[in-house]
Amino acid sequence: MNTATCALIATAALAAGAGAHAAEQVPLNVYFGDLHLHTVYSNDAYALGFTERTPDGAYRYAKGEPAATPNGGTVRIDTPLDFLAVTDHAEFLGAMHAIGAPGSEYADTEIGRILRTPDSGAETGGFFSGSRARAYMTFLRATRSGQIPPGLAIPERERTVWRSTVEDADAHYEPGTFTTFAAYEWSSMLPRAPDRRGRGNMHRNVIFEGTDNLPDPFSAVDSRHPEDLWAYLERQRMRGVDVLAIPHNPNMSDGLMFRDTDSFGEPIDDDYAARRTWNEPLVEVTQQKGTSETHPLLSPNDEFAGFELFTELMTTNTEGQVPGSYVREAYRNGITREASDGFNPFQFGLVGATDFHNAITSVGEDPTRVNPLPPETRKDPRLWGGLPRQAFSTSGLTAVWAEENTREALFAAFRRRETYATTGPRLKVRFFGGFAYAAELQDDPDWVSQARVGGVPMGGTLEGGGGAAPAFAVEALKDPPGANLDRIQIVKGWVADGQSQEQVYDVALAGARTVGDDGSVAPVGNTVNVAEATYTNTIGAAELRAVWFDPDFDPGQHAFYYARVLEIPTPRWTTYDAAARGDEPRDDVPATLQERAFTSPIWYRPR
Repeated sequence: MNTATCALIATAALAAGAGAHAAEQVPLNVYFGDLHLHTVYSNDAYALGFTERTPDGAYRYAKGEPAATPNGGTVRIDTPLDFLAVTDHAEFLGAMHAIGAPGSEYADTEIGRILRTPDSGAETGGFFSGSRARAYMTFLRATRSGQIPPGLAIPERERTVWRSTVEDADAHYEPGTFTTFAAYEWSSMLPRAPDRRGRGNMHRNVIFEGTDNLPDPFSAVDSRHPEDLWAYLERQRMRGVDVLAIPHNPNMSDGLMFRDTDSFGEPIDDDYAARRTWNEPLVEVTQQKGTSETHPLLSPNDEFAGFELFTELMTTNTEGQVPGSYVREAYRNGITREASDGFNPFQFGLVGATDFHNAITSVGEDPTRVNPLPPETRKDPRLWGGLPRQAFSTSGLTAVWAEENTREALFAAFRRRETYATTGPRLKVRFFGGFAYAAELQDDPDWVSQARVGGVPMGGTLEGGGGAAPAFAVEALKDPPGANLDRIQIVKGWVADGQSQEQVYDVALAGARTVGDDGSVAPVGNTVNVAEATYTNTIGAAELRAVWFDPDFDPGQHAFYYARVLEIPTPRWTTYDAAARGDEPRDDVPATLQERAFTSPIWYRPR
């Protein structure tokens, strides 16, 4: 199937989906889950993540069962997830676990011998110590050189592990209560230039809607180019197996994730845009290796642009290139290309995830809610490249608005991009746009139904409204056991005279604060006791809402809008851990943070 045919199929599917969207029932429920988690079958999780837990164990934990930790204790998630996808790396799936197993026929290989070297007491204190870590570094060097060590590439073993993973997903699927997805990670790394140290992260999580008639995974060993992965996805849909890919960590892509050429260096066109939009309707904007919303260099007027940045390339100390690595800039570049050339290659929704490599999904900074590893090991920043001045975030979550908690309903929401990301808390956020909303819309108990009938939800597109300015209805409710809310903002990007611009509007504020004439807003305050790692909800609001009319709207300009919701300041996980150990808080990371949510955008297209 050639590229043009794939693009036609993608375009037709997008049109059909847009038509069906208006006729569907109103999604009444929001579901929270994780679409990115690794178990013992990921070689790095086995070697560096201190895990022996299989997908079965990962699902059990996500559903509320206790799990053992390396220090001999147990942990249990405070509120079970609604859905989970285990996404082990497809490259040499399960290899190191199999080589390290008793009786392995590959015990006498180089990696096998390293795995069987006893660890001394001094070698078990960090991620890069011990026999598993040394074996993994040998594995990493060998695979990057193209010299595959014996025992790694065993297709039948990989197929067996994949089948087991799918069977575990089916065993734990409880429609209406807990949804599982057969999934894996495609882990490509590409060099930006021949003389560039390090490689850009191009990883995608591949999510199947169902589990019948699934193919073997397509890995980065098969191809490192996203376009070849898309062709694999398109072949599956042609045979009735729906599947999509979710890029993650664009912040570590060295500018490759959202550049203006394809991965072969060729200019992108409308065929490329259609294929990318249908194959990758979502992007993971936040997880433990940083948040990829925007960067202060790209958004110098956004006071909240520097949240949980992780800017070095994976496994190196090389600073990654900022342009091409963040989603807000991609949105801006997408509407600029649409205004000039008629197509948008970057029209995607947002999700969040953990990317934990210990088979234990987690949410929140507070270890009293869940603490998947002991303080001395659970977030060692050496895991991804020896970065003493950086520290990992705790996690993210995907929130999905759907009619019910089933594979079909959730996957349909993925397709229409009615999703949002949080940095961990279960904030409940709604976001709609339309041309006929009244300022009193949210006074009606049935305002959500009216907003949908008269407009579009997050992920949708508004066509020119005859010159009328669009209005946006947004509502946010706090995580019940968590922190109060500080504010709701709407981030707008638009194209004027061929150039994209952006502005952040504060549309709902806790307390008696107002927006000043210069657009500034007083801080909500800070109740954090850093030494004790505590805070109080004596500031902020439990609920915020607004109907906001764009005061600077031009009907001839392409635009996008998304909502960003901020909590009041709370202790960062490093502060909680320091207090638990009786140590001083780290001085290389902030002691507090403002957790947040990012909705998928609503796009405006002139008629």
